Amino acid sequence: MRLLKITEKDLRNILDIISKFINKESSVLTINLRKNVKVVHYYNEIIRFWNKLNFIVKKTQRDFNSLSNRKVAKYLYATYRIIWEKASEKTIINELKTIDKKYLNRIRSFSWKKALEDKDENEKFSINEAIPSFMVNRLLPVMGYEFLKENINYMNYLEQNIEISIRINKLTKTNLREEEISSAIKENFKINNISFYEDPDIADLFQVPKTSKNKILDNSFYKNGFLIFQDKASAAVIQVLSPEQSDLICDMCAAPGIKTSLIAQYMRNNGYIIAGDFLTTRIRIMKKLLNHLNVLNSFLINTDSITLPIRFENYFDRILLDAPCTGSGTFLTNPELKWRQNEKFLYQNITLQKKLLKSALKLLKPHGILVYSTCSLYPEEGEHQILDIIDNVEPLDLPTWFSPSYTINGSTVPGTGRLFPSLHHTQGFFIGKFKKKINNTRYGRQ
Repeated sequence: MRLLKITEKDLRNILDIISKFINKESSVLTINLRKNVKVVHYYNEIIRFWNKLNFIVKKTQRDFNSLSNRKVAKYLYATYRIIWEKASEKTIINELKTIDKKYLNRIRSFSWKKALEDKDENEKFSINEAIPSFMVNRLLPVMGYEFLKENINYMNYLEQNIEISIRINKLTKTNLREEEISSAIKENFKINNISFYEDPDIADLFQVPKTSKNKILDNSFYKNGFLIFQDKASAAVIQVLSPEQSDLICDMCAAPGIKTSLIAQYMRNNGYIIAGDFLTTRIRIMKKLLNHLNVLNSFLINTDSITLPIRFENYFDRILLDAPCTGSGTFLTNPELKWRQNEKFLYQNITLQKKLLKSALKLLKPHGILVYSTCSLYPEEGEHQILDIIDNVEPLDLPTWFSPSYTINGSTVPGTGRLFPSLHHTQGFFIGKFKKKINNTRYGRQ
């Protein structure tokens, strides 16, 4: 791993935000700090391996409980630099000045075998793989140790050659024909030495090395709205929805709007999209994005989609419910979400999802299409939610490149599938597609 050179200001900022995280303060990364690549890197990586780093420090520093947050932050930073980056003692002392040299020696002689000898298998797994024990206990019954380990390793950046997805936006005003837009972007990438390949499963999606991200951000096609970063799993949700140009579509939890913009692209800016979100700030961000991408057929509503302000039931041709969830499939880009995983957080999301599904079925026309998705690995936020409504819907086929959903009570759930980080190189997603039965009287009048 390449050793980054850290300035005094960088280090001060890193220790500040780690101290705030220890103190359970929210929004520790300000807009200005997010522009600092080094600060963001060390924040994300130290948080990514939070329980593992804390375990090492606690085992090595006996007075841990009496230490200030600032001092703990220093130990966590030093431990990450030494163990993960192989930084020299001289480098750490030059950066931290007052760090205990004896601590540095103890870190270098740290023995995992000895430290873990009194732990049970699940706790060892939790620490070794830097995953909350809550997740281990929830996911082992449906994934098993090896598959869970593969997915966590991928989300911990331990896989080599990480790629990111970028999508062509064909709604931006231009004199070029659609096929010419793609050709022009490909030629531009070649001229600028941006490696890419076209995704084999989803049209207009490129896979590029993560190291090329800054080049793309500076690219004129990106700045002018012809390109947008979008995870393959997110694009797959809209592939499953398969919008048509004459549709009236409801995107129930739409912000920040990337999926909404792809719906509009499928519809060629025809038809109508009603896009709702609860938070005003997210709606503002969404409005700005959709304007930038020249989305013209979307109407934004700042609303709680459980009680969407639509006068009629049985109204929409298609509904996308990309529901709020624990985000347990997104740790690759959101490592801090790991440490929010607990029973209460899961229960809050399950309860919200049930209410949103009930609302979606009321608003959907008989024979209308419902796509339900979550960026979660938990069966409670996927398969179990669908089993609650399965009598009111008819399962529909999913793309063949999806993995089957989890086996629940001896069988998979019809109409559902999953995307796994280690298999599909995407965020972890649950996706289901269904047609509303015409005799659905429980959730909507005919």
